[in-house]
Amino acid sequence: MGKEKPEKEYLSMDYKREGSLTMGRLSGPGKYRLIAVFVSAVMAALLPVALFAGDNGPCIDCHTKTDKLKVQEKTKIEPVTGEIPVVSMLVDEAIFKTTAHGGSDFFCTDCHQDLDGADLTEGHKPNLKLVDCITFCHDDPAEEYLQSSHVKLMKEKNKDVPTCKDCHAGLTYHYTYLGEKSPMDVPRGTDPLHRKITIDACGSCHTDYLNSYRDNAHGQVTALGHTTTDVPVCFDCHGKHTILNSSEAESKVGKERILETCGKCHANVGASFVKHIEHPQIKNLNYYKTLLTALKKSGGDPEALKKILLNPQTILCIVFVMYVGILAFTFSAFGVHSLLGWFAIVRDERTRKGHADEDHH
Repeated sequence: MGKEKPEKEYLSMDYKREGSLTMGRLSGPGKYRLIAVFVSAVMAALLPVALFAGDNGPCIDCHTKTDKLKVQEKTKIEPVTGEIPVVSMLVDEAIFKTTAHGGSDFFCTDCHQDLDGADLTEGHKPNLKLVDCITFCHDDPAEEYLQSSHVKLMKEKNKDVPTCKDCHAGLTYHYTYLGEKSPMDVPRGTDPLHRKITIDACGSCHTDYLNSYRDNAHGQVTALGHTTTDVPVCFDCHGKHTILNSSEAESKVGKERILETCGKCHANVGASFVKHIEHPQIKNLNYYKTLLTALKKSGGDPEALKKILLNPQTILCIVFVMYVGILAFTFSAFGVHSLLGWFAIVRDERTRKGHADEDHH
């Protein structure tokens, strides 16, 4: 048997003077390799467009162009709240790339998993599965959220309970803001833009508390644009996902933990310090209606009445009403006194004029 020829001898290539490779003059394994590449290219061109994990191209190519997108807006029924919002199917690629999910490590199929490997030649099916933020990515914050007062209200069929997208997605489903200068590994709670957006997001539901926040020192500073970690925003005091009513023992603003919460910023806080009411409702007429309703429902039960009347918010509102009442009574009394005095002066003047006329005659 002869010696096995080196691989390079199988590649019997004859080049033209210009240096181009001709198919007819290629023999051996090199010929088959070139054929395989050619066939693969043809098949790729003929096969339907399919979406696989790690490829956002087909999605971006369609959802960023109005002439390619068949349906630009859709209505979706929220399973929790029952709301039917109008959702835009268009995505601004430039804005999307600046958001939390727009980085190079995230792909459309990470959220829309039913599209992984789907045939997109004619687009995809009209109704995709609801995005599951919890199972594969955000399971830790979700576990905290499930312990919150928001979920407790949700179980009571309250339709005004915020879900993930209400706090994190802003106005759309795709634009979850990361912050102006925050890299992906910086905690969102330290980003000034994220902190500002949080105030607006919480205030969209808790309007009365937003107004009272704007009236106190914390809110007045943030209203000037200072939203760094030196000034508290909503989640600094109330928590991020495990948000509990102040009446609950584990609440960060409950009487058991309020000293700890305020002490993170204010050194040497004492019992007298935390008696301050951060969100006074003295200007909120709805609170007075709620208070009257609670008093009626108590049915004269001494314990229930004691709990309602000893609430610091209730005491403040009662004092405020008394203060306004005293002012109203004082000014009313002064007004009545002045009016009566004026009548007396007019009467006396007329009496004197009458006597003068009689003396003249």
